[in-house]
Amino acid sequence: MIKLKQILLEALGDCYQAGGRLIMNFFGDKDHKLVHGMVDGQGPLSGIRFGHCWVESKDTVLDHSNGKKRELPKQVYYNLGNINADECHYYTPEEASKWMLKSKHWGPWEMSGDTVMAEEIPDSKVEMGKHNLRIKPEDLEKIQTFL
Repeated sequence: MIKLKQILLEALGDCYQAGGRLIMNFFGDKDHKLVHGMVDGQGPLSGIRFGHCWVESKDTVLDHSNGKKRELPKQVYYNLGNINADECHYYTPEEASKWMLKSKHWGPWEMSGDTVMAEEIPDSKVEMGKHNLRIKPEDLEKIQTFL
C-alpha cells in the first residue's frame, strides 16, 4: 500500500513548482484544478501538518512532484493525508496563471503553507516544498501566452 508519506518525502522541495507546471497543460479545461492544501504526515512525520500542492482532475489526484507521476483516487489521497477540502484553495488553470504572474512565484498564494507542529513534537521544522519559489522570467513569458 502506498503511504502519503512516501509520496511526499519523494516530493521534497518542488510540489508547488511541479503542480504549477502541470496545471499549465490544462488551459480551457474546467475539470482540472491546482490545489494548495495542508496534509498530515505519517510515520516519523506523524503530528505534523504542512503545505502541499497537487492537481485534481474530477475524482483523481495528480501528484507529479519530484518528477514522479502519481495518480490516486481523490478520496484515497484525502483520507491518507487527512485533507480537509474546506481548508484547500482550488484554482483553475487561468486563475493559477494569474496568481503566478501577480506573485512571480509558484505558491502557496492564499495560505502560509507553514509546517504546523503538534504539541508533543519537538520544534524542529520539516520543509515539504519550497514556498514562494520564484518563477524564472522565461517561464513567466510562457504563462502570459495563455492569458
